[in-house]
Amino acid sequence: MPSSTRAWSARVQPAVQRGLAARRKVRLTLHHGITSGVIPGGTRLVQSVIADEFAVSARQVHEALRDLAADGLVRFDPRGGAVVQELCRSDLEDIYQIRMLLEPAAAARSAVSASEDALLRAVTLLAAMESETDAGQWTRLDSGFHRVIGDAGGSPRLATICENLREASARYVRHSILAVPGRADESNAEHEAILRAVLKKDPAAAADAMFRHLDGTLSALRVHPVQRRQPSLTG
Repeated sequence: MPSSTRAWSARVQPAVQRGLAARRKVRLTLHHGITSGVIPGGTRLVQSVIADEFAVSARQVHEALRDLAADGLVRFDPRGGAVVQELCRSDLEDIYQIRMLLEPAAAARSAVSASEDALLRAVTLLAAMESETDAGQWTRLDSGFHRVIGDAGGSPRLATICENLREASARYVRHSILAVPGRADESNAEHEAILRAVLKKDPAAAADAMFRHLDGTLSALRVHPVQRRQPSLTG
């Protein structure tokens, strides 16, 4: 590499890294706020206010919001403003119908190829869920359990697609735990059935248990539909 190019690269790379770090910080903070319910659906995310709060550029905020839009958590209105997606029945049905097609296949693959380390992590997460009483924390543990099962299947492409769908469904999972009496206990039992099938290296049983689990959450939310919240303004 010519010396002039090396000098240019040395100046630019640290700035790029700082920009990526700022974008990631904004994305993760907003992601947690949205999926935990702290930032409700319908909230308008004012980019200039967020940029000031995080001491970052408006461009970095916009890029973080685009990432959240790709996750299905944010939408842009016709004027380019960012708004937190509201929970809705059609979105719920779409997400879960796709999850019910893909995650049973991931569970079946996991039953064939899961490592001892992955199984241990799944057991640990399941034990934590069974003793957790906070809906937000339970939802994060639930996502972790599904992530371990998906990753253990040995297909990074399938795992990535499933992860994106789980990101979009986290708020619905949390709502099911809050709105449906006993749903957390039912989900824990369904998770145990999934893990038991994986431990037995039974792909068909693992796929069936995963399908039943996802269908259980969807059915619960059909009975206890999501409620729209009044939007609030950030900033």
